[in-house]
Amino acid sequence: MAVVALLLSRASVVAAAAAVVLLVFAVEASAASVASPSPPRLFVVGGEQRGWSEPKPTDETYNHWAARNRFHIGDFLDFKYAKNDSVLLVSRKKYKICSGEGAEQRFDTGGNARFRLSRNGDFYFISDAPGHCDAGQRMTVRVVTEQHAGGDAPAVAPSPDGGDVSFSPPRSRSGGGGSSSSSSGSPPPATSPGGKTSAAAAGVTPSGAGGHGVAAVAAVAGAVLLVLA
Repeated sequence: MAVVALLLSRASVVAAAAAVVLLVFAVEASAASVASPSPPRLFVVGGEQRGWSEPKPTDETYNHWAARNRFHIGDFLDFKYAKNDSVLLVSRKKYKICSGEGAEQRFDTGGNARFRLSRNGDFYFISDAPGHCDAGQRMTVRVVTEQHAGGDAPAVAPSPDGGDVSFSPPRSRSGGGGSSSSSSGSPPPATSPGGKTSAAAAGVTPSGAGGHGVAAVAAVAGAVLLVLA
């Protein structure tokens, strides 16, 4: 009877240890899924049908379009524009006065211009075609970090002169953005004015939480061996 009791006791310990190991793996898998950032997305500025063009009086402003979407580091903007138009990345000061002088980046070959959002903060875009910027062909895109991307906080739509005005809450990152943005996933490389390609979004690795899980599993296994010795 004593032998049977000992065997049952050891079996209980082994079962408990196995349960702990499974729990550790489950926690680590959950942590890895939470820590892994979302893949980069491709947003067609203004939507597939409209693209980047001089707006009509009844059109939605580009700033309102931008405020309806969530942008993160690594996402891409796809500007579809005519040959007689352009896309300029400018400073806030130049944005407010619709000036393309000293633009940080310029796309003016027509077709598509793909721009990668490489940092947090605001990006200012204007058209340098005569009269287009004054007519409303300009846009501020605000890039937020993942930890500040909660869906409950209202968005802030930049006003035409570069200030901020309240606007309706944006759609969540998983919402797809309707016709205003394309499907999620890693987009093709960004296109430069000369038709060459620049580096696409860099791959992101999960956080180092997995190392802690391995250590925990090793500790549990060691404890089991000591009990069974």
